Amino acid sequence: MGCSIAPQCCDERFSSDAIIFAHDDHTSVKEEIMLARDLHKAAGGTLWLEFVYEEQLEEVRKAFATADTADDQAKLEELLQSISSNGWSMEFNKSLVHLLTVAQKHHIAFHALDDPEWSRDAFIAHYGPARGPLRYLANRASQLDDGEGATSRWCSKICARRATEREEQGPVVVLGGAEHGPPFHKFMKARINVEVTCIYEDLHEKHATQQISSQLDTLNSEETRHSLQTLRSR
Repeated sequence: MGCSIAPQCCDERFSSDAIIFAHDDHTSVKEEIMLARDLHKAAGGTLWLEFVYEEQLEEVRKAFATADTADDQAKLEELLQSISSNGWSMEFNKSLVHLLTVAQKHHIAFHALDDPEWSRDAFIAHYGPARGPLRYLANRASQLDDGEGATSRWCSKICARRATEREEQGPVVVLGGAEHGPPFHKFMKARINVEVTCIYEDLHEKHATQQISSQLDTLNSEETRHSLQTLRSR
């Protein structure tokens, strides 16, 4: 089951009941740049992000609530430093943090998809350095709506907030790893009978195709080199 695809060139505002899944391959900042450009379409709605925690975002919210813009920048810098060990590039993390500024500009609430107790460090602390990382990756990749897999937990958080905070009703934009897209669509359809709209999915597919093409070129090159070496040795 795939997402319905949003027109990439459309500049119309997302409908107030829309749930948008923005595909992110984490290897570049293309999707973050495009989302910063498009986020005004979700004005008055909610933005959900990976790799940050609610406690960290609360500090940014408090800073945004004051008139001191210097305080805003200080808290954004603190957030950037606190997520610097997440395994992604500094450029990626800066683009992620910048989205909070864009969200604030368009009166978009922002929340964290993840929780510290489900972090890689938490899995290592519980299962040890050998099994912990593997358990963590298995949890992130889970295709089950069991309340424990990463995508399932995301859906629970989003549905709970939609049900309890009516003042935040508006477009919901989720920036998540592309592999979460299909199960996210399936789970949300089953839970609240909503069709998730995907954006930037074609960028992910293009990137995947380029990776496969590059790998094939490498294999072909290695095979050619091996064949030449074989001929020379005869």
